[in-house]
Amino acid sequence: MSLLSSQHRHVALALAEAGSVLRAGQYRTAVTRAAPAQKQSQSIGGVKRGRKEKWEKKMNQERAQRNRDIPKFTRYPESKLQIPKTKERPAILPEVFQPGSGHSLDLPLFGPSTLTAKSVGQATSFGTTQTNAAKVFGLPNKMHFEYRILSTPCSVIRDVTLKAIHTLDKAKGSSSKDHRIVLHGRAGSGKSFLLHQAVQYAQAQGWVVLYIPRAVTLVNSTNSYAYDIRTQTYLQPRASYLTLDKLYKANSALLSQLTLSRELVTEKLNIPAGTTLAEVAQAGIKDKSFTSGPVVLETVLKELETQTKFPVLVAVDDFQALFHNSAYKDPFFHAIRPHHLSLPRTFLEFASGQRTLANGVFMGALTESDTAYAVPLELKDALNLESRHPVSPYDKRDQVKLGYTEGLKGLKVPERMSTNEMAGLFSVWKDDMALTTDKYDELFMSKYVESDGNPRDFVWKGLLSTLSP
Repeated sequence: MSLLSSQHRHVALALAEAGSVLRAGQYRTAVTRAAPAQKQSQSIGGVKRGRKEKWEKKMNQERAQRNRDIPKFTRYPESKLQIPKTKERPAILPEVFQPGSGHSLDLPLFGPSTLTAKSVGQATSFGTTQTNAAKVFGLPNKMHFEYRILSTPCSVIRDVTLKAIHTLDKAKGSSSKDHRIVLHGRAGSGKSFLLHQAVQYAQAQGWVVLYIPRAVTLVNSTNSYAYDIRTQTYLQPRASYLTLDKLYKANSALLSQLTLSRELVTEKLNIPAGTTLAEVAQAGIKDKSFTSGPVVLETVLKELETQTKFPVLVAVDDFQALFHNSAYKDPFFHAIRPHHLSLPRTFLEFASGQRTLANGVFMGALTESDTAYAVPLELKDALNLESRHPVSPYDKRDQVKLGYTEGLKGLKVPERMSTNEMAGLFSVWKDDMALTTDKYDELFMSKYVESDGNPRDFVWKGLLSTLSP
């Protein structure tokens, strides 16, 4: 019989189907094996897979490069930042900053009697009273580091110190519109020290002093802020409160002799005309919610603008930071411009002459070492400063910022200290027992040449770099 039975036909069909399925499965398996592996995730936390170690190595190298020239003492706790006061013990870390016998420098007090041509190169100390500007307003960071180590806060009188003091004496009794000065010069040349000397001199001579040692804190989003529809600016309640408090503590004796010309009425305050400015400031300080701080500070400043009984010095360090967009954000997450913040706007108006002191001076100092808040083109053009890189005439200038630079006059701080001035600086650290050797002549000349006469490099990278394990 040629034809298979139906049973045999079903078995044949089943075997044929099984074979085709087996062949198809083998084909798919072969294709799967031949296909390339599926691409895996390409990044871990923003770093491409396989490059994490390379990225970490690069970051460590950059961190080491930044910290290479920074002395170790800047990273030590407060308890260890004391110079040894005995000559028997060598100044070697980590025992270099152990408390000693209470030795202190015996220096003449900084003041009119010591500010003469014969005193150039001489070290002088600052007062340590509770109303001293350094104690009340604080100091720039780098200056603060040095004063934490030295037993006595002091500085060296330079030729440029006498120029700055002469400028203050000449401006006394005249409007600040003609006396708006900005200190500029190479990084580490002593601009902050010079500004601090001017503040100390003015306070000793009976000036009302308003000193801002770190203007960058007004724009780096470290204080609270709130929009004020009345002034159409962003108020800084806490920063205004602290500024008012410091202004009162440093000048309470003078503010008690000045009176309010018109009454001050707010939601919380009702101060009649004739009240002393000291009492007005105290009323704002008592409001611990900070809400009265901006209004009271503005009222006191307006009274200081018009009075002529006492000269007024407004001194701002890190002045260039007030020309950068702030780290504060508006409701649309756009950076708030500095002149839209209450305190930066106030100091910019004093600097530009839009607000003037009937008897006073505005003085600012630039910081060249802060790359986050570099000196802007507008200030460089106004002060005729040199640029490290070629500047194109097509680089955009902000017209609003240019308006705040009108009328500013520059006072250049020399890049190098003279040998006489540097010898005075060297004697401060030598007499305070901060050196590890008694070969003073060789150490002085070697570090003076290495630093190229730059005072900060002479101390930080020269003298203090010898304090190593």
